[in-house]
Parts: sequence; C-alpha cells; structure tokens
Amino acid sequence: MGPGLAGYIIRRLLWAIPVLFLISITVFAMLRLAPGSPIDAILGQRYTEEQAAVLRDKYGYDDPLPVQYVKYIGNLAQGDLGVSTRHRDFTASEIIWPKIWISTQLGLIALVIVFGLGIPVGVYAAMARGTFIDPLTIAFWLAIEAIPTFVLVTLTSWFFALKLGVIDLGYEGVWTPNMIVPVLVMSLPGVAGVARFMRASVIGVLGEDYIRTARAKGLKEQTIVLTHITRNALLPMITVIGLSLPGITTGSLFVEVGFGIPGIANESLQAVLAPDYDVILALVLFGATLFVLANVAIDILYGFIDPRVRVGVGRGQ
Repeated sequence: MGPGLAGYIIRRLLWAIPVLFLISITVFAMLRLAPGSPIDAILGQRYTEEQAAVLRDKYGYDDPLPVQYVKYIGNLAQGDLGVSTRHRDFTASEIIWPKIWISTQLGLIALVIVFGLGIPVGVYAAMARGTFIDPLTIAFWLAIEAIPTFVLVTLTSWFFALKLGVIDLGYEGVWTPNMIVPVLVMSLPGVAGVARFMRASVIGVLGEDYIRTARAKGLKEQTIVLTHITRNALLPMITVIGLSLPGITTGSLFVEVGFGIPGIANESLQAVLAPDYDVILALVLFGATLFVLANVAIDILYGFIDPRVRVGVGRGQ
C-alpha cells in the first residue's frame, strides 16, 4: 500500500470522527430536551419528588446537558449504553445486542439473496434488450416489489403455515426451516431494484470500445459477458452493496411482528412508544455509525480500485 493510498484512507477515517460527533450531540440533545423525561418513563405519572430526586441523582439527570453528554460518551467508550426505562432489570446493551444479532443474521441472508438473484437477473435482462424477455423479466420482479410487505407477510403466513402446514408461526431460531419464508419475504421485493440498476450498468458497458474489440477478436460470448461485461458493470454496484450493509442490522418491522421474530425492528418500535430513552439513543448512534463507516469503506474501496479517485481527492483537499 503506497503513501498516496494510506493518506487517502487516513483522510476518510478522520472525516468520519466529526460527523459522528455532530450526530451524537444532535441526537442526545433532542432526546434530553424532548417533552417528558426518563423519570416519567421509569416511575410512571405518579411518583413522589423524593423518588424522582433519587433517580436524578443516580443517573445524573440533574446535571447540565453538556455534563450529561460528556458522562454518556465516557460510559459509551466503556461499552455502557445506559439503562432501559422499560426493562428495569436490564441494561440497554443487554436488550439491544441479542436482538440486533438476530436481525443481522436474517438481514445478511436476505442481502445475499437480493444481490445473488438481482445481479444475474439484471445481466440477463440487459443481454436480452430489444426482445420481449427484457421487459417481461423486469416486470415480474417489479410486480413482487409492488406488493406491500404486510400483505406478503399475511399471504405467506396463511399459505405456508395454515394452508400447507409446512412452517410454524413463531420463532425457534434463525437457522431453522421456519425462517425460510420470512427471509424470502424480506429479500424477494428487493431483487427488482438491484436488477434494474445492474441492467442499466450492463447496457452502459455494452457500448464501450473494449467490448467491441473483444468480440472482434472472436472471444466466446460467455467469456465476454462474464469477464468483460459483468466484471466492469459490477463496479457501480459497490456503492449499492456498501450502502445496503447497514440495513441488515435494522430488521423488518412487519416481518418480525408477523412471524414473531424477536428482532431489533420490533424492539425499536416499542422503545419509541415507551419511550425508552437510552435504548433509542443507542440504536440511533449505532445506525448512524454503521452508515458513516459504510460510506468511508466505499470511498476506501474505490480508492483501491481506481487510483484517480484518491489522487483527485488529494488535490481537492
């Protein structure tokens, strides 16, 4: 790794620090200044001032907002995400990490299916451009995408669980047959977007001079498609894949509720309704961090692939 690339990576990582800092300040202030208070969430509407004073002193809610923020960041650096106002016997970490892990496993499987199907479907449609196969292929996946998730959840639950009896409604673990249908409901509607993006990318590559040169040399069409067309058309897909990665940790609310999956999407909804302040703050910061790091990773990956990116950025800065 040369000095130019190393400098480019360091610049990208350093830019992430102030962004995450501003996000953390904004979210922390919004939650602390919002109507209501963590004391109300913990004790309910009826409590004595003595009870409230004990909790304010224990959790530092009487401190000025900047002091509260500094304490929170200090605790966060040690892995302490705060306390849950809904589950008094558990910390925020004990609540969210197991649920995030469940949603992440399901989301990762769904993501592999989305891109595993969407990329070849897009290539196939692009290579069939000018025939009825192209619009028919894309229209089929668009029709699946157009069905609302809650409708898909209801239909698949009725058909596979009640009608056929091949699955049981309820969560028994991520790697069980019962999760096949939920994963398909999460993934299949996303195939259309990837396929359309890949189709457009392939069509753009088809007009390049090196494709005409490869065909003039007499290379097999399969070799041209796999080695020259698909490989180069995949470069813009890096951004799509990178920005999709943070989403695997968020879960799908309708899928989790409909199939009884104890994931983070349902927990997030319950935390907002409660409200569960530290859990909400932890989830927002976690999601923001993943999104920022995904963008940094995409920039760095492009720097590896195309030296012109890091050279241009270096001159601009």
